[in-house]
Amino acid sequence: MAGRTPIPVARAMRNVAANIDLARRQQRITVELLAERANLSVPTVRKLLNEGAGTFENFLRVARILGMLENVVGATDPLRTPIGRARAEQDVPKRVRG
Repeated sequence: MAGRTPIPVARAMRNVAANIDLARRQQRITVELLAERANLSVPTVRKLLNEGAGTFENFLRVARILGMLENVVGATDPLRTPIGRARAEQDVPKRVRG
């Protein structure tokens, strides 16, 4: 059930959006060109860049165009976390049932 966005999540959304927009500007790519290359509408890209709002797929499309996709994938690698490293040697179940 979706509810209000937690403050740390909203802050992260804004920070990620600002980082993506900075990368876009550093590469001298217009919003229009980014939208075209990502096969997205300009309003969708603007919303992603300004608010961090949008789908996960759209975020990944934009990250790919800006050369950030590998970093996004790496950032979600569980082996980069203390728990992930500690459990790497243990038998990890394929599914966790409640």
